[in-house]
Amino acid sequence: MKLNLPARVPNEGARRLAFHLTVSKPGSLKRFARKAGLSEMMVERLIRGDVMPDDDMAKAIYLASDTAVFSSHWSHRPHGGWFDRPISQVAA
Repeated sequence: MKLNLPARVPNEGARRLAFHLTVSKPGSLKRFARKAGLSEMMVERLIRGDVMPDDDMAKAIYLASDTAVFSSHWSHRPHGGWFDRPISQVAA
């Protein structure tokens, strides 16, 4: 499945997840979805901003993304465009 990005970045979580899947680990959408326990369609919906993850899903995404997407990122406005490299953070 090919990842389709909307023109507007909906939130920082979506931006970081898309960056992780397209730049950091290109071609890994199916593997990521399986690791996170999600369908590929759900990953698409998260990236489009149609769905916000609950706590359990956010934790699964955090672990499956190798800690690239924190649960708090989903409630923050985006800090750049789709392909701008996210600033590294240390988990608190």
